[in-house]
Amino acid sequence: MGDIQTIHLAVIGAVLAVIFLFGFLASRRIKGCEDMLVCGRTLGIFFVACSLAAEYMGGLGTIGVSERAFTEGMGVIWYHIAASTGILLFGLLFAHYYRKYGIQTIPEYLYYLFDIKTWKANALLNFVAYTFFTVIEVVALGSILAGLTGFPINICSVAAAIFITLYVLAAGMWSIAYVSMFYMALIYLGLPLAFFYVMKFGVPELIGSGGAAGFTGLARAMAESGFDPDFFFSPFSISPMVVIGFFIGGILAVPAAQATVNYAFGARNWKIARLAPILAAFLILPLSIWTGTMSLYAKTAGLTAEPKLALITVLTEIPPWIGAVGALAIFAAILSTADSILFAAGSVLAKDLLQRWMNPHADDRTVLRWTRFSILAVGLIATVGAMTVPELLKQAYFVYTLRAVTLVCVFFGIYFRRAHPDAAFWSIIVGLIAATLYQFNIPIDYKPYFWNVHVSIFTVMITVPVFFVISLIRKWTPDTAGEPPPLYAKEKST
Repeated sequence: MGDIQTIHLAVIGAVLAVIFLFGFLASRRIKGCEDMLVCGRTLGIFFVACSLAAEYMGGLGTIGVSERAFTEGMGVIWYHIAASTGILLFGLLFAHYYRKYGIQTIPEYLYYLFDIKTWKANALLNFVAYTFFTVIEVVALGSILAGLTGFPINICSVAAAIFITLYVLAAGMWSIAYVSMFYMALIYLGLPLAFFYVMKFGVPELIGSGGAAGFTGLARAMAESGFDPDFFFSPFSISPMVVIGFFIGGILAVPAAQATVNYAFGARNWKIARLAPILAAFLILPLSIWTGTMSLYAKTAGLTAEPKLALITVLTEIPPWIGAVGALAIFAAILSTADSILFAAGSVLAKDLLQRWMNPHADDRTVLRWTRFSILAVGLIATVGAMTVPELLKQAYFVYTLRAVTLVCVFFGIYFRRAHPDAAFWSIIVGLIAATLYQFNIPIDYKPYFWNVHVSIFTVMITVPVFFVISLIRKWTPDTAGEPPPLYAKEKST
């Protein structure tokens, strides 16, 4: 093992020890199930904002943006602008509703909005989707660890799965809230520090920079190397359709994602649930500038020809301690996404499947035990998945369609007075069937007939008409559902 890898391993080991300490400290706050699942609904604005922002600074927001900047230029800044827009809309249009009614999961909210069959369908799909997501994030985290330490990726992925499971198991959402503040500090220390060093000391050493630092020197060096700086530095270096796709994806990905909405559930009040996403949206904006620019530096300096390795290669070329802190920031970004997703899967399994489906009258101690069991179960699935890395995972992002379907149901349930329980249920069923046929080309390739849009966008195109038509045909009465939702009964009694 080289000196750089030894430094990386030492720094990562120290940080993991700190995270375990946070998990231990957080565990002392667990007195019951509500503490485990929603922090006793006591989270302040900075806890909520940092947890929410950290979730959207994962692998796509760091390695993915860097990879795309390497080939397509700084137009990738729209990725984080779009994500920020989605988070803002979540705060302004949805968050206070989630917090207002004292619920703990998205399927539970659909039960409140519609009926029991909609809740059951969404609960099953949420659990499957987030379990898949957990495996994907663990494998991504393992690949980063493998690059930093030199250990085999399977070993690193298994270690990551075990580590995340243990500290989330310690205190649930409190663990995530504590470590998210720590992650945000690492991200805002490591990436700006590496970016500053590259621009101040690395760029002047490039051939053709003329000794100039910053963007001026980098532009000169890019021109000398045969790359067009006007193209690569332009915010319009990617096509308008891609930008539109970013915005549609950002809007669809955030408001109905269990891993995101968890923080609104845990907010101290509905005002914090509404304001914290605004702060989170601003926290994630600079990320693409830091990672994208360092990727262009790697391209100009000829450090690598592989876009996926651009960011990591830069961090191994600068002074080891600065590079280690920068690499640690990326590690923290991916870790912050992985723990949120694992917890989302565990909370849905505990509350919506084990408690409400099997034993609705279980006491608090039993539900707390089920919650720990659920987190452990998802962690074990992630560990096995990390060892096997099945080919199916290449298509697993298809489950983003669940967010699209759920968002349609939530949005119209809140803002469309004629929203009908049958419309919600059949939107979920039809949407998932259509998405499966579209994504896996059964029996033909449908994409050319739908402008090759992303599967989540296609799902919205299908589910919105289904929801509208059924809602207009069917009349909403308490007798529509086998069990009227509590919100309906509450509104009728007041």
